[in-house]
Amino acid sequence: MDEIGQSYLTLALDLDRHVPGLVDAYFGPAELQAAAQTGEPRPLAELADRARQLQAALKPAGYDPQRQDFLERQVAALVALVGNLEGDRLGFVEEVERFFDITPEMVDEAEFEAAHAEIDRLLPGTGPLVERLAAWRKGLELDADRIEPVFELARRETRRRARLLFDLPPEEEVTLEIVQDQPWSAYNWYLGDYRSRIDLNTDLPLHVSAAVPLLAHEAYAGHHTEHAVKEQRLYREQGRAEHAVQLILAPECVISEGIGDSAQDVIFDRAELLAFLRDEVYPLAGLGHVDVEVQMALSRAAEGLRGVGGNAALLLHRDGRSPDEVQGYLERYGLRTPKEAAQSLKFLQNPLFRSYIFNYALGKALLAPLLEGPDAVANFRRLLSEPLTPAQVRRWVK
Repeated sequence: MDEIGQSYLTLALDLDRHVPGLVDAYFGPAELQAAAQTGEPRPLAELADRARQLQAALKPAGYDPQRQDFLERQVAALVALVGNLEGDRLGFVEEVERFFDITPEMVDEAEFEAAHAEIDRLLPGTGPLVERLAAWRKGLELDADRIEPVFELARRETRRRARLLFDLPPEEEVTLEIVQDQPWSAYNWYLGDYRSRIDLNTDLPLHVSAAVPLLAHEAYAGHHTEHAVKEQRLYREQGRAEHAVQLILAPECVISEGIGDSAQDVIFDRAELLAFLRDEVYPLAGLGHVDVEVQMALSRAAEGLRGVGGNAALLLHRDGRSPDEVQGYLERYGLRTPKEAAQSLKFLQNPLFRSYIFNYALGKALLAPLLEGPDAVANFRRLLSEPLTPAQVRRWVK
């Protein structure tokens, strides 16, 4: 590990004392983590100086251009974060830009209305659309004793498919846990040594329709696959210290969420997914009577609502709208029940995730041109294994 690598790790670990959860995963030298957790948190002024010194040291480092760009943009995000903590508060849009190297914009609500029209077509009836959709989703809820077997089936099949396409370490492993009282629906805790624990949050009912996309996103070929491949190739084999830590507020998250949201479509084509759901997943859930083709069509239509969360974040944090007004927006345009909208609002109000919300829709849109046509799997393989930034992907797409 060179001096820059060690400085990067210690800066991230020390900042995590001020922003708990900033370090999403760490599997580097244990002594660095122990030192960061000893005594009082390092003063912010000291961390600001160290961040700027690291930024200056990167310029003459002589790394290859891809690694150089990755480190420079990651460190720039940490510099912005320290400035925020010291009181030099960024505007909300600038916060997103400085942390993630993307620019958030309001999505035209006509896109949501078009998605509503398609959902209305798929769920004909006379009552309000949100009530018809809620009734349909009620019919997809998993009984408590079905959650583990259904999600385990999804884990096994997505793993099988991902391993056929990508070079995962043979000893990699994913386990599932049921949790409550969290702002997210599911979370991948990458533990290092090619292992992940995926927490499934039951604050809201878990639906059979979520099992495969969620396991694809969090595990195969999404977050767990990316983390395991990069740990092996970039950290273990190439000694790149910066890949022994994963940060929540940094450009790497845009790529990770784009990978996660694209994973299902990379490992399944539509016919394969339909057959797996219809013949195995839904029967195991005790819901073999559900029209899986309708549900798949509803999932496609709901893609048109992906911008609702970002719009809500802009209304809340940029425009200063009240939480009640923003919850109403989530209910209206996201077709969510009050309880579902309140859970989404909880996510948007969390300091770690308030600007993170844009990584999902914008990350998937950023990668989409690379994941169409005959080179999709090869391009996805590069995304899993290289230290790419949003700026690099934008240049790649051109």
